[in-house]
Amino acid sequence: MAVTHPIRILLVMADAAMHKLYLGPLTRSMREAPLSLITLAALTGDDPEIEYRVVDESVQRVPLDADVDLVGISVLTGTARRCYALADHFRRRQIPVVLGGVHVTLLPDEARQHADCIVVGMADRSWPQLVQDFKAGRLRAEYIEPPGLEEYYPGIPTPRWELQDAWRYNLPYTVPATRGCIHKCDFCTVPAVWPRLQKRPIADVVRDIRAVPSRRFCMNDVSPFDDAEYAKELLRAIAPLKKTWGALATTENMEDPELLELLARSGCRFLLLGFESVNQESLNRIAKAFNRQQSYEELMARLHRAGIVVQGCFVFGFDEDGPDVFARTVQRVQELRIDIPRYSIYTPYPGSRLFARLQGEGRLLSYDWGDYDTMHVVFRPLGMSPAELYEGFRWSYRQTFKLTNILRRTLASGRMFPVAFVGNLTYRLFVKRLFRQKGFEMPVNQSAPAAAAQVRLSA
Repeated sequence: MAVTHPIRILLVMADAAMHKLYLGPLTRSMREAPLSLITLAALTGDDPEIEYRVVDESVQRVPLDADVDLVGISVLTGTARRCYALADHFRRRQIPVVLGGVHVTLLPDEARQHADCIVVGMADRSWPQLVQDFKAGRLRAEYIEPPGLEEYYPGIPTPRWELQDAWRYNLPYTVPATRGCIHKCDFCTVPAVWPRLQKRPIADVVRDIRAVPSRRFCMNDVSPFDDAEYAKELLRAIAPLKKTWGALATTENMEDPELLELLARSGCRFLLLGFESVNQESLNRIAKAFNRQQSYEELMARLHRAGIVVQGCFVFGFDEDGPDVFARTVQRVQELRIDIPRYSIYTPYPGSRLFARLQGEGRLLSYDWGDYDTMHVVFRPLGMSPAELYEGFRWSYRQTFKLTNILRRTLASGRMFPVAFVGNLTYRLFVKRLFRQKGFEMPVNQSAPAAAAQVRLSA
């Protein structure tokens, strides 16, 4: 049946347990605001017959009694269990539910059991068509958008930032420039979702940055600088806007002096770099051999001279890691004066080469997607027990964020010391939360035939 009044659409992102602060009854995420939902809302333009409400459960309550016509939920692997529970709730209320996102694209048959409609792939064209079909009373069970293979993807509108509460995010304004990645790291699902690096027209990116109602914004693209020619042209276009911003990058990107100079001149003040491991053998195995240990000291010195704060990411649990990896990594982090370190546990997300390998070796311990958040051990390591991996991960956080260690690192940040120091203090709160959790418990291997069959589809 066609909808005759303005349709009310609730778009939901489930709580991903990201780092956040609790200020009385209010919650503030210390990460960037998610982009998916406000981009979906923008895709249908200024249609007066559509009313959107956007809810990010990381910082808001999901209105379970909402009076809406349609619910759309974006599903990440780590939030899949919660997303399915929310979807089942709204369907029991006779409200149609659409599921989309990376996890749905990788495991569509699993998601289909909890939805009236699923969206596979990006929703650039699918979502506007889906909404029009719903208005006309002919919503299909599935919308499939093949992965784009063209070099550029134009036509993405400016996100509807006004639908989010900016105060609730440390970085409330996110601008995309690229999709996909030129690299094929074994733990990453990006190659399974976006088979090539795609770029937005630079004029579109600049338009969105101009529209940001703040001096600060971020890019959360996984590979924004790997096409050096495109990146340099983009940075030259950003520089006159006098914004302050941050992004992800690789250590390889930072070996280009011209690129680094343009980053600093364009207002870049924060970069997340995936150092990943102190073992070169591990870097070679996971297809990140371009990370070269011997160049890290000079790299960090150049970034600090440029006034750029570095969040350096390290992963524990590689096949080459033994129990000594934790102390060695903490020591290396201190030696390099990495401004804001971040640790995670090697996690085999479905759709990645790592998942296929560990499943084939019989080393997966859990198919409970709630454990797939880089803070739980979901596989059997080679060089230590699962409990040793988990406790070493927690020990590393505790040692790294002692006040004395924080000061030794952040004093090297130069004029960006206040930013780096405050960032470390917020991570100290995360460490306290981490140690309030129970110790390691062996996950239940939820390998029921149906669940196992779903997972094999992504391998």
